[in-house]
Amino acid sequence: MTPSPTHLHLGGIATVTRFREGLQRRGHLCELFGGTSEGGLKQSFEGTVGRFKPDIVHAHDAWRTGVQMLGLRTPWVVSLSGEDLHEDMCEGERGPLVCEVVKRANRVLVPSAEAAALVEERVPDAVAKIDVVPRSALRLPTHGTDLRRSLGIPRQRFLVFLPGGLRPIKAQHRAISVVGLLRAAGADVELILAGPDQDPTYARELRELCGQQPGVRVLPALAHDRMGAAYTDADVVLSTSLSEGASPTILEAGMLGRPVIASDVPGNRELIRHKETGLLYDNEEDMAKQIMALYRNRSAAGALGVRIREDFQRRFDVEQEITGVLSAYAAA
Repeated sequence: MTPSPTHLHLGGIATVTRFREGLQRRGHLCELFGGTSEGGLKQSFEGTVGRFKPDIVHAHDAWRTGVQMLGLRTPWVVSLSGEDLHEDMCEGERGPLVCEVVKRANRVLVPSAEAAALVEERVPDAVAKIDVVPRSALRLPTHGTDLRRSLGIPRQRFLVFLPGGLRPIKAQHRAISVVGLLRAAGADVELILAGPDQDPTYARELRELCGQQPGVRVLPALAHDRMGAAYTDADVVLSTSLSEGASPTILEAGMLGRPVIASDVPGNRELIRHKETGLLYDNEEDMAKQIMALYRNRSAAGALGVRIREDFQRRFDVEQEITGVLSAYAAA
């Protein structure tokens, strides 16, 4: 099960699609539910379970899909998103329901040991049924029109790419003032934001801010077959999230060997080793310094890109991920 509508939850549909393809490669029959192009459901969940008669149901995202599992007699597992871990489990209205999902699931899949410890602390009943399954990412194709050509951005300009859904927890607004500081210091820098409007109010305010700051553009969510070209065209990929589980954008960028600068928050620290495979920052001042450092030293940026690609290929292999998923299914 994937969160719907899928055009707003691009990371979720990418993860679930990767699970399905991996399970099919291993010879398992797998049906994706909630993945219509419009984000609607082809039929009721109960009807699908009754028709398909699955051995197991896997809900990706406890709040958006796991709640529907409560009361299900078929064995089921849930994989937790970053928002489940750092926002929904703590929220007054959603928290008890999300914790109940974690409590009742046959197995709970998390992307890191740090996330597992967090779940054990908040839901003691989940101890002994948590599976750490590091997320992987496929190497995206890099053909297609690049950002520079389509937007008329000069090759010498330092291009910062910030992909992701527009909502408060992603905190893209933090990067806008930073671009102003960099350009005032003489840096020829441009920032491109791209992602769906997941919070209409925040997205509107963000666009208003961008309209006041030269050197910043906001694009709609790019088609998946264009993301690879967008990553490779950028000089650095930026993540400004206030919290993360296992950021798909960092994983995708890293698999393509792009230098990454990310907020120093749980989840990102599991992916990036500061100054070895990427750069982490604490605040906007730090963010500006990190971007300026790579702006002034393109060879250092290239070296970070090489190291993150090698590290991710070793640690986040797709087949290892599917093996972990199947192990969780067997335990359930």
